[in-house]
Amino acid sequence: MSATPSDIQIYCDYMVEVRTRIAVVQAILEGRIGTGIEGCNNELIFLQFRKILEVIAFASLAANKQKYSQVHANFAKHWKPEKMLAELEKINVNFYPTPLEPMQELPNGVKHFPLMADGFMTKNDFVSLYNVCSDVLHKQNPYSERDPTIYTIYGTPRWVERIQKLLACHSVQLENGYVWVVTIPNEGPVHVAHAH
Repeated sequence: MSATPSDIQIYCDYMVEVRTRIAVVQAILEGRIGTGIEGCNNELIFLQFRKILEVIAFASLAANKQKYSQVHANFAKHWKPEKMLAELEKINVNFYPTPLEPMQELPNGVKHFPLMADGFMTKNDFVSLYNVCSDVLHKQNPYSERDPTIYTIYGTPRWVERIQKLLACHSVQLENGYVWVVTIPNEGPVHVAHAH
C-alpha cells in the first residue's frame, strides 16, 4: 500500500512551511524584521528552527503513515519529533530525507539525481539542533550550576544552509520501497515525482 494523494499533499504543504520559516530566519538575520532586542531575535530564530524540525518529523510521518499507523494506533497524538524519528526508524530505516544534487540527464535520456555528499543536516544534526532549540527556548533556573552559555556545532547561517541543502531536492523512501523525489523551488508549489 502506498501513500495516498492526501499524504503527498500534506508532505508538500509541510515543505512549503519549512521554506516559509527559513525565510523568516533569513529576514531576522538580515535585519529586515526583528524585535529590536538581540536575545529575543535569537529566541525567535530558534523557535523557527524548532518548528522546522517538527515539520520535517511530521512530513516524514505523512510519508510513512500507512505503516506507522499500523504500529502505533494513537499516531495522531504523537508530537515529540525526536521520539517520532526513533519510532519511524524502527519501521523504515530509510525514512530520513536523502539530499540530492541537481538533476542530470544521461545520454540514454534517463534523469539521474546524484546523492549529495555532505553539507546537509544529518539525523545527528537534527537531534543536536533540537536539543539546542530546547535550551534556547527554556529559561535556565537561576540557581543552576550549569554553564548558561548555549553551544551549537554550527552558527545560525550554517544551520539555514544545512537545512536548505537537505531539502531543496531530496528523495524520500517509503517503507514499501516506493520513492518520492521532492523539489522545493524558491517560489511556487513543491514538486513530487515517483522514482524507482
